[in-house]
Amino acid sequence: MSAVKEAAAFFRSEPGFHRLFIEMKRKYESLGRVGGAVSLQSFSKEERESIAAFFGKDVSRVFLSDFEKQLGQTKFAGVGLVELLEHYFGVPLMSNKERRQAEAEERERFFARLAEEHHWFAAVRGQRFVQTAYEADRDGLEAAVRLVGAALCRLPLSSYMRLPLFAQQVASDPHAFDLSTLPGRLLLSALQATTPGQWDVTSVESVNELLQSVGLLREDILNFVTCANILAETEGGPHPVFSAAAETNAALNIPLREVWPLVRAHPARGKTVYIVENAGVFSTLLDTRAPLVSTNGQMNVATMKLLDLLAASGAKLYYSGDFDPEGLAMAERLLERYGQSVTLWRFSLDDYAAANPVVDLPSERLAKLASVTSEPLRPVKEAIGRKKKAGYQEAIIGRLTKDIEGDLIHRLEGR
Repeated sequence: MSAVKEAAAFFRSEPGFHRLFIEMKRKYESLGRVGGAVSLQSFSKEERESIAAFFGKDVSRVFLSDFEKQLGQTKFAGVGLVELLEHYFGVPLMSNKERRQAEAEERERFFARLAEEHHWFAAVRGQRFVQTAYEADRDGLEAAVRLVGAALCRLPLSSYMRLPLFAQQVASDPHAFDLSTLPGRLLLSALQATTPGQWDVTSVESVNELLQSVGLLREDILNFVTCANILAETEGGPHPVFSAAAETNAALNIPLREVWPLVRAHPARGKTVYIVENAGVFSTLLDTRAPLVSTNGQMNVATMKLLDLLAASGAKLYYSGDFDPEGLAMAERLLERYGQSVTLWRFSLDDYAAANPVVDLPSERLAKLASVTSEPLRPVKEAIGRKKKAGYQEAIIGRLTKDIEGDLIHRLEGR
């Protein structure tokens, strides 16, 4: 047996040294050298007696350099402390700095390999949830990356498919790409990085549209459009539900599943559709029997699909929303998507003042105003930024009602 193995075996047989060796190992890892000292204040009487016997005197603390020097006075002369600790614990001794460096190098090799195998991974590897997944279970992360890679090979789809059915085909698990799972979050990030366009994965609306752009439907029952006095057609002719609702001035919540088959849509009367942000405003305006659509606070896929059909029919779209960053962002999105088919409705400075803006806007919401760049929205955007208050369209419901019932909209329409 070599001297270092014999020394390690000797100290293992002396239980009074185990705690000291643990502390000396920690000290070396902290300093990266044989230095510093270990206090024996909290050691047991038996442990202190064993250490005293080794040094030939009582000591209140052990300097690592003294222990190594004393080791040279025994039959284990020539054995260094680092070598002894490595054999005692059965692992190479490494400083914390060296360990962090080694871990960083191993992490880099891991991510570089995955990025080479899956080129999309290079764009998402730095995201916090990816780094956290590596620390928690890097094998699980690698499996998720491979699963997403298999999914991306099939996208975009030639026809729409519900996300759970797609997941079943790819992973034999309909919940594999649920957005609460690691593969689901990875798939979303990969699509965000590889699909042309600006996608905000913190927005439900944007997430649904991103998935739709590659043929995936996240959900088609609870994703619905609220409308009234709209007529629609499928390939088979007029849709009876839309027709019956228009006859009775009834509001409809039409799920995406029923919107997809539509090939045409138009106002039941006139040429104008009034789009509002809030359900309460929609319900109030329903008494006017006007063609209406409510976004219910977000532009989901079902709503956009119906508005696409309405715009294609030549209908004029008038949009009224809240005087807050989110309302302006929705207005801008409609302007970008429908161009001259849409007209901003009651977004003037006078309307903002009439909305009684008293609700404070925190800085994180005000920051969203920076993304609103449309010139027609600039005056009210700047006013909201200065006042730092939100106003809501419920406060101008009288103006909206009069517009529909009075002469203003007729003049705007050129009638």
